[in-house]
Amino acid sequence: MKLIIFFGLFLYGQSAPQYGNIGGSGGQTQPQRAPAPEVSCRTEYTTIWDTEYIETEKQECNTIYVNSCSTQYKKKCANVPRQECTTVQDRQCSTVYNEVCVDQYRTEYDSYTETECSTEYKDDCEFQWEGEGNAKVWVPIPGTCKSNPYEKCQDVPKQKERQVAYPVCNKVPEQKCVVVPKQECRTVQEQKCSNEPYQKCDKVPKQDCQSVHKKIPNRISRRVPKKVCDDGSGSGYNPEAAGSGSIGVRSGSDAIKFE
Repeated sequence: MKLIIFFGLFLYGQSAPQYGNIGGSGGQTQPQRAPAPEVSCRTEYTTIWDTEYIETEKQECNTIYVNSCSTQYKKKCANVPRQECTTVQDRQCSTVYNEVCVDQYRTEYDSYTETECSTEYKDDCEFQWEGEGNAKVWVPIPGTCKSNPYEKCQDVPKQKERQVAYPVCNKVPEQKCVVVPKQECRTVQEQKCSNEPYQKCDKVPKQDCQSVHKKIPNRISRRVPKKVCDDGSGSGYNPEAAGSGSIGVRSGSDAIKFE
């Protein structure tokens, strides 16, 4: 078994590709040029900045002074003559007779009819025919009779007593007086006043406002993806790092790829 394994390793060593002359007393190692590595790309996120404009609208006010006028009134008075009269009352009396009535009462009777009811009891029975031929009659069935109440009503004449008022009048003397007015007048001076209008103006502050519409720049940032690729410039062949005893790099389809 060991012999078979050894023989297999020997054949593998003979058939393996040679990368160049290694050592030797009469030869010199010729280094081979390494192939360009594959481009490796990845996605990274970067921050980019942009400007957006924000519209604003606000009121800008200034204080100005304007005339404010109002109507005022001042009192103006003057003496005006007028007639001042007083009434003198003259009392005149006379005797008059008034009819004075008082109510007296008498008894009267009103006739009316009222319905009065009373409860009576009567037996109600179940009946059956008994007899033959024309002699059949209804006969109560024993044990089936019940005494039921019945209302019996009739109109009863009645009278109701009531008091009726009637007036009794007499002539009664009364002293009746009247007042006869009498005017007595004299001239007096009276101060009469009136309000005269006039305009009063003052300088008053006032806010003069205007709407100002602006667009203000505002810096904003956002994260965006970008594709970044390595061109492999740092992983190629370095002739200064290779020695005379180095193994050459595979090229072509035999290139070794490292992940």
